[in-house]
Amino acid sequence: MELLLNSNKNNFNPLIGIFHVMAFLGLFLLEQIPLGLLTLTKKDLGHNYASYLKIVPIITIILLVIVAFIIWLVFKKAQSFKTVPFKKSTWIIVGIAVILIFAINAVTVPLMNKTNANVDALQLVAKNNIAILVFFTIIVAPILEEILFRGIFMNWFFANTPIVSVILSGMFFGYAHAPIGAHTDWIYLLSKVMLGIVLAAVYARTKNIKANITVHFLNNFLAIIVGAF
Repeated sequence: MELLLNSNKNNFNPLIGIFHVMAFLGLFLLEQIPLGLLTLTKKDLGHNYASYLKIVPIITIILLVIVAFIIWLVFKKAQSFKTVPFKKSTWIIVGIAVILIFAINAVTVPLMNKTNANVDALQLVAKNNIAILVFFTIIVAPILEEILFRGIFMNWFFANTPIVSVILSGMFFGYAHAPIGAHTDWIYLLSKVMLGIVLAAVYARTKNIKANITVHFLNNFLAIIVGAF
């Protein structure tokens, strides 16, 4: 199992590649479960809705802890290089990334549809428990998504060709937030792809997962602040 979880840049093994694809998809689905529990409505549950609102926050938090622990363990096995400590150049890269993301949002947000599937789901969560949504958006999402889409994805797939890994990480990140379908908001999808590429580039450049987590945190924090006003 350790051999399957470890990244190997030098020798490509098709069986390990298939395992990584299946394991990554499994981890992605696992990461969706905790917050997904908070998307049920009174229409779905009827007279059980009041009990649901009392119990589901506790279940959600417990699942978040379990899921985070699993994803972190996999990441520690997957990362094929030693983490580079934060230094002055790291903060410069973080600053540049934040500016780029701010520019991306400034250009794309005014062109987006007023709502989409991802936004609708978040609104359902907000209706059921706004505190968990804020906590998830600012703290949990930056950590889990960066470990999953950058820390695991970029070490398991095309680790020896960073440019390919960066682009694919961004594309999958975008698709995860805006699945392609009849009602896809293409501007929203494009913004998430570009956001993912910037975050992936930060990880590739700094070799420190905390750097892109910081950028992701700042992006989500600013989005919450702007949304509040």
